[in-house]
Amino acid sequence: MRCMLKLSGLVFSTVTWIQPVITAALSLRDHHPTNFGGTACHQLYVEYPSLLSLPNSTIYEKERIEHWDKAAILSPLCIFTPKTPQHITKALSILVQTQTPFAVRSGGHTPIPGASSTNDGVLIASDELKTIELGTVGAKPVAKVGTGLRWIEVYEWLAARSLTVIGGRYATVGVGGLSLGGGLNYYSSVHGWAADNILNYELVTAHGEVLQVNADTHPDLFWALKGGSGNFGFITRFDLATFSLVDIYGGNFLTDASGIDTLLKAIAAFTDTANGGIADPLAAVNPTVQFAIDTRELSSFTNVFYNSSTRSAPAAVKQFTEVPTIGQSTVAGPRSLVGFMNETGFSTNDMRRLFRAISVRCSPQAVDLVQQIFIEESTRLRNITGGTVTVTYQYLSQSFVDAAHTAGDAIDLDPSNGALIAITVGSSWELSSDDAYLLDFLTSLVEIMESKTRAAGLYYPFIFLNDAGHGQRPFELYGRRTSLPRMRQIAKQYDPSGVFQSLAAGAFKI
Repeated sequence: MRCMLKLSGLVFSTVTWIQPVITAALSLRDHHPTNFGGTACHQLYVEYPSLLSLPNSTIYEKERIEHWDKAAILSPLCIFTPKTPQHITKALSILVQTQTPFAVRSGGHTPIPGASSTNDGVLIASDELKTIELGTVGAKPVAKVGTGLRWIEVYEWLAARSLTVIGGRYATVGVGGLSLGGGLNYYSSVHGWAADNILNYELVTAHGEVLQVNADTHPDLFWALKGGSGNFGFITRFDLATFSLVDIYGGNFLTDASGIDTLLKAIAAFTDTANGGIADPLAAVNPTVQFAIDTRELSSFTNVFYNSSTRSAPAAVKQFTEVPTIGQSTVAGPRSLVGFMNETGFSTNDMRRLFRAISVRCSPQAVDLVQQIFIEESTRLRNITGGTVTVTYQYLSQSFVDAAHTAGDAIDLDPSNGALIAITVGSSWELSSDDAYLLDFLTSLVEIMESKTRAAGLYYPFIFLNDAGHGQRPFELYGRRTSLPRMRQIAKQYDPSGVFQSLAAGAFKI
């Protein structure tokens, strides 16, 4: 089951903790002489005692485990929770001076150990960077949102003002990571990537300069940040284009093995770029097929969305409403976007998880081939109690690609290549002893999918960064292999010492 994660403000009493914190910090320094982490933690405490937490404290433990993937929960030397860009400026100065490794966490949704935490450095948790206010660009309202917010917090705040933005599709995902990886949204066929709808970034450079990055001030960096992940600096705020909010048609449903064939027909039919649902820019679906490793049973979870206040199922998504369900489907209309989003929170961090990404051309044949490979390979898995593997179909329509190309970003999908499906394969399981086995399985699964879709002329050369896995290299395929050299030049300009390449943790480096 899925459940919501809610964050609240954290308060650290300096009166009670002064001596224990100093003692612990000095102890950390003594126990980590090679990375000077104790020194950095001590200096951060001296500067900002109320913003630092150390092992064995309640606040530290709460922040440490704030990851969706249980395997991604590490044990940093200390955790720093800044509230302003100036706090980050000082923290980076200390970290660079002491050459201390650090990690940055927004929502903690990436299922890659070491992507947004660390065992041998400082974790900078973005939880208190929760600015949310309206500004204007020209006469148009702009939402200024902190990187520490979850998307449901943004949607709820804006809905009260009859506005929304292009953000995440799942309520509990953090603003920061999704926005820097591109970001898919239910409105993306009209507006492109979430990143394409960012009008300005507030960024702290490796050497402490606070920049307002937009198309006028720093056009090169502005371009690179759209899909460039955390390679260029620390983003504290995103200024997002808004648009008027209306009620929508949509919801979610579950199905078991008895409904899978009907669902797969709907998934394949949606790909018809002339007459299928993907041809309607108001429609979006996000179906996931799951294979239970221990019971060998199939099931599915599907999101259905249509941007209209209709009561009856629009033609573009009607076939999905005819799939047999387990329990009551919530697909209905008209209903609020916030109500819809509140059904999509990610589950808690009680499982170990992996993602891996590949893309295929948008066609029924591609869906059939991917699903065939998924079933054939999954049924060969050894028994893993409580383990699952999944395949998710994410449609990027021609209108999506056109909108993204017009906006301009480092991802730079080619409109002449047509629509595509960004495929995510995933797994969840309980025991660390199965980690290597399932990583090898997903790696092999994607390799087989690539080999066979290439042979069939159905492969699309794109790896969606937000869903990519350990060892994948999404940047190499950006812009038909032309974006990465430019991204590297921009990184050297704004981070000449390579702080965000060497000291900063992260799953995908340039």
